[in-house]
Amino acid sequence: MKTFRWGLIGYGDLAHRRVASALKQSGALAAVWGRNPTRAEKFAREHGIPNFCSSLDDLIAFDLDAVYVCTPTSSHAEYAIKAMESHKHVLVEKPMASSIEECHAMLQSAKKHNVQLGVAYYRRAYPKMLRVRELIAEGVLGIPVWANIAAHSWYAPSADDPKHWRVEKNQSGGAGALSDIGVHRLDLLDFWLGESQVTHSDFTHLIHKYEVEDGSSMTLRLNNGAPVHAYFSWNSKTWMDRFEMVGSEGKILIEPLDGPQLTVIRGREREEVTIPPPENAHLPLVEDFVASCRENRKPLCDGEAGLRTNILLAEAIRGAR
Repeated sequence: MKTFRWGLIGYGDLAHRRVASALKQSGALAAVWGRNPTRAEKFAREHGIPNFCSSLDDLIAFDLDAVYVCTPTSSHAEYAIKAMESHKHVLVEKPMASSIEECHAMLQSAKKHNVQLGVAYYRRAYPKMLRVRELIAEGVLGIPVWANIAAHSWYAPSADDPKHWRVEKNQSGGAGALSDIGVHRLDLLDFWLGESQVTHSDFTHLIHKYEVEDGSSMTLRLNNGAPVHAYFSWNSKTWMDRFEMVGSEGKILIEPLDGPQLTVIRGREREEVTIPPPENAHLPLVEDFVASCRENRKPLCDGEAGLRTNILLAEAIRGAR
């Protein structure tokens, strides 16, 4: 089978820590491009990438199967559409784009050029998260009646931090912790319990002085009417990452979300399950995306799923402001 050839757009912290390695493990990482040629060259040398490009057009001109867009949210739509117009499959970082309109434009481009469009909500491909989905399908919860999601920590990047864009409204899309860590958890809500809609949202600016809010709370409603309570913040030096789903027959508790622990409660019987996370958090989703391109099927997290989470994000922003 022909080696799957990747191009990478972006050379930031995430690309350095996980994405480049995942792309190389799932195929071949043939080329990288970023707006700063010196940084692109340095990144290429550090990661053994044979080509660093001086322009996006140069990257797309390579014999590539797919492009991974790993840049600030504000540039996702532009770069993804450009790659799809050249008949490249695209896997894009989250959130999918800065607006619902941009998401729709990306979906239309993918359809027009007959390519796959995936969004890197990588937790969907964790073995533990897939097992949770199986348990729900098996009826462990029964009818969902309530879900509770809470994730808080401390995030205060200095002005010269390469990740400072996450607290800048024009690059991140706004909403602070919600648009960075919260969307991952809203995507899992969609993956496990189906579509939902925001019924109330409230943002706070309590501690940090950066442009985006440092906290957000929201309530949502599942299609069956069950409520969901969610809280995401960057304003506490304590830490929590909890996802709890309660149903008529049982409960599933995941805490911490990325750890190996999984608690399954059937009635009053409690079972503790251990399923280790992948060594590289991005690799399982990247491998699924490669398989989806080869098999001409939807990836585990496709553009439609990415759009649904962007809709929730937009609803929350609109409601809070």
